[in-house]
Amino acid sequence: MKKRDLVSIADLTDQEIEEIFELADGMPARGLSGPALRICDGRIMATLFYEPSTRTRLSFESAMQRLGGSVISCPDMKSSSTAKGETIADTARVVSSYADVLVVRHYWDGAVQAIAEYADVPVINAGDGSHEHPTQTLCDLYTLRKEKGGLKGLTVVICGDLKHGRTIHSLVYALARFGANVVALAANGMELPQYVIEELERDFHYNLAPIPSGDLHAVVTETDAIYLSPSQPHQLALFTQVDAEAQNRLTKMVSGIRFDAFYMTRKQKERIKEGSGGDNGSYPMIGEKFLKEKRFKDTVVMHPLPRVDELSQEVDKDRRGIYFKQAAYGVPMRMAILQFLFDSLGGARAGVPRKKISLYESPEPIGPQCVNGNCVSRTEPISTRPRFEVFFTGPGGALILRCFYCSHQLKVRYVGHTRSRKYCPYDISLGETVREWMKRAELAIFDSIKQAEELRYEPYKSGPQRNIMDEEEIQAAICQMSEQILQESEDPDRLLILGIRTKGSFLAKRISEELEKRSRRKIEVGEIEIYGTGDELRRLSPLDGEPSSPNVKERGVILVDDVIHTGMTVKTALSIIFKSGRPRSVRLAVLVDRGHREIPVKPDYVGKRIPSSERERVRVKLREVEGDEKDKVVIYSIISPEDGNQRSALSSNPKAES
Repeated sequence: MKKRDLVSIADLTDQEIEEIFELADGMPARGLSGPALRICDGRIMATLFYEPSTRTRLSFESAMQRLGGSVISCPDMKSSSTAKGETIADTARVVSSYADVLVVRHYWDGAVQAIAEYADVPVINAGDGSHEHPTQTLCDLYTLRKEKGGLKGLTVVICGDLKHGRTIHSLVYALARFGANVVALAANGMELPQYVIEELERDFHYNLAPIPSGDLHAVVTETDAIYLSPSQPHQLALFTQVDAEAQNRLTKMVSGIRFDAFYMTRKQKERIKEGSGGDNGSYPMIGEKFLKEKRFKDTVVMHPLPRVDELSQEVDKDRRGIYFKQAAYGVPMRMAILQFLFDSLGGARAGVPRKKISLYESPEPIGPQCVNGNCVSRTEPISTRPRFEVFFTGPGGALILRCFYCSHQLKVRYVGHTRSRKYCPYDISLGETVREWMKRAELAIFDSIKQAEELRYEPYKSGPQRNIMDEEEIQAAICQMSEQILQESEDPDRLLILGIRTKGSFLAKRISEELEKRSRRKIEVGEIEIYGTGDELRRLSPLDGEPSSPNVKERGVILVDDVIHTGMTVKTALSIIFKSGRPRSVRLAVLVDRGHREIPVKPDYVGKRIPSSERERVRVKLREVEGDEKDKVVIYSIISPEDGNQRSALSSNPKAES
């Protein structure tokens, strides 16, 4: 009989969540009036908690006993066979033979998903690392529904540690699904992970822009950020100053906004890595000052507990503090979850359509790895294997892998064709070809050239190269753009040059040096990393040698890249800039504009315009990257494995397209 697991909030449809709420409404909140409920009569629940817990564990155990079932548990997983080296796979196989349902909390991201793959009984996620906590989210939604009469249209401010708080990650997905407005007010260095923001945009068409402040009392004046989407004027006209009139209208619009709930989270110290920067800076707090704010008079205060010092004891006596009520709802809610999952075993919900996921698993012994060092696929590879959902960002766009276990993302750099045993760097012009490879299960993905060659893949050859700019022309273009930037700059002392990593960063450095020569001023320079590692997939950072990340607020920003192709990279870079602060203006400088943009982005400063076809690739070669080679720009065609001349197009040079 097919089982149902609850690993992510995405495992439930909106209709099923509403059904669980209705079940919870029928459960006794305290004690049992009349005969005991016998829904789980004869069933056993096993609790496997690799991390400490009070509310989640006891509420589940209470729920099971009130439903007529029994509980087995290991008081301390450190004293279990885990201490002897037992894998989570073996634990899942063994314990699922003792019980009818497993409730698991683990310190590894995605560990509960891995356990669910090996267990023969339903598995419930009670929190996995910094990933998700779906049952707490159901309690939170249920509390809001009971207190506010519904979820659609509510404005909920989530505060504090949004990076490591797994409860928050599940909650924002659920609130977006039910039509609530979410305001993200993160503590310094604890912003929502980029993969969460991108999932909101991709799956729910939900544009969430965090407020760059840890001050609860600034929330109204800065809340316009959550209502600004790419369709708003100052984000469409990407390189112009914000329209003052439009800004005034937005400010007036949000000044009277009603806040329904503040969801406060503690600093997740147990998950903050030393030196990550997430333990510094101010932390939002709710206390006496907050309670006196008239604009918050009907705003309820929620907290998953336990608290530290981010939530004052004064709030306990206030009618708006509902976090103890929130904890009490945990029992009827978890009773409802257990009944729902056991009913599902009977086939009552067998016909509910589930989301179909196309997963990529490397056909080779080695392949891409999750970028999250705490992912179960990295920490216990003996029980798991790297698996990814595959996404194309727009028609023929960048190729993104999302880890099946922990949802972290990485950008594909190299792809190979398993039949021909050839590889090449992934290029957006290869989008359709790669889709075909995936359909036929002939796609291989590699982290590096070295990895591909270790598996005896050979590189594809590009078509004949043609030089379109030499070293002198490149230098002349940099001088020309620098002179133009200086002439059009209102305040050279407020200039900030930001390069898009990698080649854009080197060009930005050269432009800043040229500007310094001409203006005799120190010009600050930084870079934007579109794809890094870990949670920081996208960030603004200092260039090598610079002491700290640049401040964009009220600066005249010059964004620099080597080649503008579709405009997608520029769009992402702009999003990073605007989330880091509000610049005075943003202008774009590119060495080569080759056309065929999907987004209407017009560069302000161009070294050279080179019309080219969809199958042609322009490559900028810089001495900082290429080593001994001189600066030059070349153009060549992309040869697809489907082309009939692929055999004659092979290259013995592994760096031909690197």
